[in-house]
Amino acid sequence: MQLSRQVREFLARTDEEFRRLYEKHQEYEQELDALAKKGFLSPEEELRVAEVKKKKLSIKDQMLVIAKKHEKDLKEIH
Repeated sequence: MQLSRQVREFLARTDEEFRRLYEKHQEYEQELDALAKKGFLSPEEELRVAEVKKKKLSIKDQMLVIAKKHEKDLKEIH
């Protein structure tokens, strides 16, 4: 399930935990972008990429759980 920008913004305004997770998700996205731009990665950097991807996915799952809790409220903004 993909959350629309509108839903993410609503949840970021109304749920502190979602906002914290979303900010961390964005940090990981920026880190992955920076590593991707390097071209060649050291073995340590490759491990970091794998680690960050796992953490990012875990955070996304947590965000979806929060969205599910707010499902009734979210129907009102669609």
